[in-house]
Amino acid sequence: MTFGIIIVIGFMIIIGITGQFVMHFLGRALVSHDAEIIDPKPNTKY
Repeated sequence: MTFGIIIVIGFMIIIGITGQFVMHFLGRALVSHDAEIIDPKPNTKY
C-alpha cells in the first residue's frame, strides 16, 4: 500500500513539474500585447 501511495505522489509531482514547464513557455509566447505590435488593429471596421 505504501508503494502505491509513493507512486501516486511521484506521478503528481511529475505532472506538476510538466504543467509548470508548459505554462512558463506558453505564458511568454501568448502575450496579447505583442499581438497588437505584430498585427495592429485596422482603423476601419469591416
